[in-house]
Amino acid sequence: MANKDNRYKQLISIFAASALVGVSQPAWSAAFQLQEQSAAWLGTAYAGAGSAAEDASTGYYNSAGLTRLGQEQIALSGIFVDANTKLNVSNAVTNISGIRGISGASIPLGGGTTKANNMAVIPGIHYARRLSDNWIFGFNVASPFGLKTHYKVDSIARYESTRSAIKTLDVSPSLAYRFDNGLSLGAGVDALYAIAKLDSRLRSPIPTLDIYNENTASNWGVGYHVGALLEFSESTRLGATYRSKVKVKLRGNSFTGTDEGIQSNQWVKSDFTFPETVAISGYQDLNEQWALMSDVQWTHWSRYQQLTLRFANTQQIIYPQYYKNSVRVALGTTYQYDECWKFKLGVAFDKTPTRDALRRISVPDQNRTWGAVGTQYRFTKNLALDVGYAHLFFKKANINDTAPNAVNILPAPAQSLQGTSRTRVDLVGIQLTWDLV
Repeated sequence: MANKDNRYKQLISIFAASALVGVSQPAWSAAFQLQEQSAAWLGTAYAGAGSAAEDASTGYYNSAGLTRLGQEQIALSGIFVDANTKLNVSNAVTNISGIRGISGASIPLGGGTTKANNMAVIPGIHYARRLSDNWIFGFNVASPFGLKTHYKVDSIARYESTRSAIKTLDVSPSLAYRFDNGLSLGAGVDALYAIAKLDSRLRSPIPTLDIYNENTASNWGVGYHVGALLEFSESTRLGATYRSKVKVKLRGNSFTGTDEGIQSNQWVKSDFTFPETVAISGYQDLNEQWALMSDVQWTHWSRYQQLTLRFANTQQIIYPQYYKNSVRVALGTTYQYDECWKFKLGVAFDKTPTRDALRRISVPDQNRTWGAVGTQYRFTKNLALDVGYAHLFFKKANINDTAPNAVNILPAPAQSLQGTSRTRVDLVGIQLTWDLV
């Protein structure tokens, strides 16, 4: 029994690095950049979020817009996300050949279909307080990056990923100043906390034995943001904002084991840089009832070319990604029906940073089109409720998910999966905005 246990421990140690890399990279890459920090602008597909400046959430989208608010305001937002992915696998292979003491070869797993059904809630807390006629303070708690993908532990996808999740929390104070010529400037600090949960299974040379791998890593990073808002008139304004990159030195634990209780534990480290963004937003009142707004956002995803994972046992894995810069464009309109009711409509096109040749099942991302509607009901002059809904239409994604070689284990275990996926996402949001003075 002791020899059997030792063999299991050796297998677990060898497979640990490749099992981790099969799921960690897509979740940490955060190809799902989250716009959904405010339910008030969900109905316009976030067109005008950086220029309308109508509630305290503007502190996140463009801190300069804070100068348009009153004395003191708080906005509480929650957006429910229902994401569903259908994965059609044409070919899956696990390769255990070349490892010391193992003479096996590639094991074909065939094809099949599996689904990932994932639900989450994106919270947002936004506060603004006027300090003087020209100065205003803002404080925002948001989640700018996030992902959750969950496949069953017995699915065809289990050797690539069973669960991948990334959660971020951005704590962001801001100050804004309004000049007499209609120009406002704002700036602030972003303290970003990121935590990743990454699980998979790995096939061993023993047919009845699956090795499971569970990984958690987290840390803080610091960045900044600056914004400008130019009001040509009360009905026309243009906003611009820049959010800096944030480098997070992720540190955590890699745990592997079997159902028979054999376990291995080691630390894992990786540095990831969340990319910077530039956004330009326009707002135009057409008349007393109708307003038109637009947004263009650029994200510097091309800085993300590869990920290096470092382990306690000196192994190192380099994972190529070669992401592309992405652009998001949005167009929206609002209709003020009366003093209480406002209706919203918006569309957007969001371009993926992923490439067909390297797309992973943890982030089966593709170009998507938004269709959004929303409404606002104002109970009193100081209290408003916003409700919004958006559906995201994704283009079919080609999947080519292959784990790379570990530098210090040659040749390393390899696993690969090819196929296509279809994703759909529904968003439902609600926000309460309260003017305290």
